[in-house]
Amino acid sequence: MAQNSNSKYSKTVLLRALVLLGVFACALGMWFLKKGCIIKSITGIPCPSCGMTRAFFAFINGNVKESFELHPMLLSIPVLAIMFMFYDKIFDSKFKVPSTIIFILIIFGFVINYIYQLSLIL
Repeated sequence: MAQNSNSKYSKTVLLRALVLLGVFACALGMWFLKKGCIIKSITGIPCPSCGMTRAFFAFINGNVKESFELHPMLLSIPVLAIMFMFYDKIFDSKFKVPSTIIFILIIFGFVINYIYQLSLIL
């Protein structure tokens, strides 16, 4: 039974990793094709994650200040990725409330950043 449970968990983690890899590949594709944000190109209004790819490339090039200016929520993405990948193992029943609070705080951060970004263009 334990081996079956581990096998099921491994498949779940693999599926989640593939989802994250697909999202990352789409972001890289948009970057290299110079397409930019699809939502912004259609509506003219940036989406809540606009600037995230530029912030990521600034960060990996060592421009931490520029990265934070482009999108201050960039560093929350690894936290969300870890929560998404290993939720079942990291957050058992005694950690459900703290994990929910972390998720809510990250979403709140995105909303505040989005309102700020919209205030700059409107």
